[in-house]
Amino acid sequence: MQYFNNILTVEAGWMIEQGVMTETEYKNLAHHSKDIQVVRRACRNTPALVAYDSMPDRYKKAIVERVGDPRKQARQNVLEGLIEHSAAATAFFEDYMIDDDRHLPSDKRREYYANAVVLDGVKRLIESRNSKRKALGNRATRFWDEISEAVQELDLTKWPHTLPANARSLERKYQRYLAEGYGSLVHKAYQTGSKNAAKVADENQKAMLVTFMSDPRNLDNEQVARLYNMVAQQMDWKKITASAVAVWRDKCDDLIYAYRRGDGQYRANRAMQVKRSAPTRPLLFWSFDGWDVELLYQETVTAKDGTHCTTYHNRLKLEIVLDACTKYPIGFAIGERENAALIREAIRDAVRETERLFGKMYRPAQIQGDNFGKKAMMPTYATVADKVTLASVGNAKAKPIERWFNYFNKKYCQMNINWSGVGITSRKDHQPNMKELQKHRSDFPNKEGLIRQIVSYIQAERAELETAYVAKFKAEGLQELNIAQYLMTFGESTSQRYLLQGCGIVATIGGRKMDYDCFDTRFRNHQSTRWQLRYDPEDPHYAVAVNEDESLQFVLEEKYIQPMALAERTESDAAELKRVMDFNRKNEEEKRTEVNRMRQTAWNLGGNDILGKFLVTNSKGQHKSVKDDARLAAAQVAELVEADDLDNPDWRRDMY
Repeated sequence: MQYFNNILTVEAGWMIEQGVMTETEYKNLAHHSKDIQVVRRACRNTPALVAYDSMPDRYKKAIVERVGDPRKQARQNVLEGLIEHSAAATAFFEDYMIDDDRHLPSDKRREYYANAVVLDGVKRLIESRNSKRKALGNRATRFWDEISEAVQELDLTKWPHTLPANARSLERKYQRYLAEGYGSLVHKAYQTGSKNAAKVADENQKAMLVTFMSDPRNLDNEQVARLYNMVAQQMDWKKITASAVAVWRDKCDDLIYAYRRGDGQYRANRAMQVKRSAPTRPLLFWSFDGWDVELLYQETVTAKDGTHCTTYHNRLKLEIVLDACTKYPIGFAIGERENAALIREAIRDAVRETERLFGKMYRPAQIQGDNFGKKAMMPTYATVADKVTLASVGNAKAKPIERWFNYFNKKYCQMNINWSGVGITSRKDHQPNMKELQKHRSDFPNKEGLIRQIVSYIQAERAELETAYVAKFKAEGLQELNIAQYLMTFGESTSQRYLLQGCGIVATIGGRKMDYDCFDTRFRNHQSTRWQLRYDPEDPHYAVAVNEDESLQFVLEEKYIQPMALAERTESDAAELKRVMDFNRKNEEEKRTEVNRMRQTAWNLGGNDILGKFLVTNSKGQHKSVKDDARLAAAQVAELVEADDLDNPDWRRDMY
């Protein structure tokens, strides 16, 4: 309250804050009906002022109830000039902590701060004799009475204190404040160490109560109170009610949550979470997981006695590999249950999809999954990806694919009559009408129809995202997955082994006769080895031949079929023919070079001493004379070498 141009005014913001009127009421009264007089409009750092006498009686009454007589409040108060804001008081009450790690409530912080700065002003008033005489008119007999009046006449909108109106009580409050400081202004209910005559007052009682509340059987408040009171009776403690248990359960909720809900739920819902950003380009981060597709299919089973039974509750498992860049489903596989084979098939599809999109098979920089089949699948993960990270058990939030399943379910599955809902733990109003499902169960597709249904949805999602996904691709920093690695990891094996023949290896793949050969010249060095083939049944153009212990591995490719008639030969036919001819020429040269090298080695080991081994005469019938001539020539060479060695000891070094 203050006088503005000799008009008693009230701040509009204070009236709204104190609940005298709402903001809507103020706008209607000030701007529409103009039932109140706004003597100063609000602007930057300047509040709007409303003439007190212009307000309806109900608002005047509300103001008097809150601050008393506004005219008395607006009078010049000698104490108010001595009150100063205190940074120390602000810091004390803002940082004050209660036993259960809470700060003081905001309204209490404002109240205690106002009490502190007003008492500081009282201290200045007492210390200044001149100020005291001016304030009290030299009537020292009513010293504290006058101070009490000055305190009560302070503008409560500016200094919302709760100091006592009684002079003697105010004096005691002041003396205690001088002796104990800011802490004396805090109510005992908020003071550190205060138990306020609590029924659960010491650590033993709290330990017993927490033990019952943290029981994994999730006892309700009534059960906890009953068990606690049984112990309290023996220990001579005060008994508690279910309401008291509810208060303590709220205080100790974080402490007991893991015991009541489990470690996984605590980590997911209470522990600090890490916020991550999605990768900016493809193949940097893949996430995979399995999901029970929320679509039902019907299946008819024939019993041994020939009777038929049709079930309608059947679902399929969808294994998805998701690229987190644009949430592109880069790989998938469908089966009846999740196992290592289904996971491997989904990752295989993802690798082949990189070839379709980017022209080559690439290894992702990182792949993330869960711990299902970890021991069996780690070799596959290590071959496919540069880094492998497995999410903690029960930590679904770590996998972006979990949220994608919800998206896919709502976008595609929920639109079908065979939709089964959103999981057994979801709320009832999120589930389909069971009676309608029962009514239309005969319209459910069979297993093959459901597979086609799921595949069509995956293809639709890929088509929608493909353009943006491919546009973000950069091969920089990525590694290719060669065909040998791919087939050794994902390929199927032939049931029998094959020998290399002149025409290559002839094998039967999927009931089809296949002719393979290898453009690695080393492959033909193992003519007696029996080879097992690893192949991709969807693309058997390539295969890998491995021996029994897999120490030998060679990439084979299907033989190219050349036309017999030259008139039908194309440029590609000619190129493939030249490739074969060049290989044969290279193979023959390598073999000839290797044999000549071995012959030279054998010759150097003494293979030219024919005269010493065989009685071979010359045309004149001489043998000994020829042998002696060779021996003398060798001796002469040895003498010359020895003489040169003496003259030049480093001759051997100079040869190299």
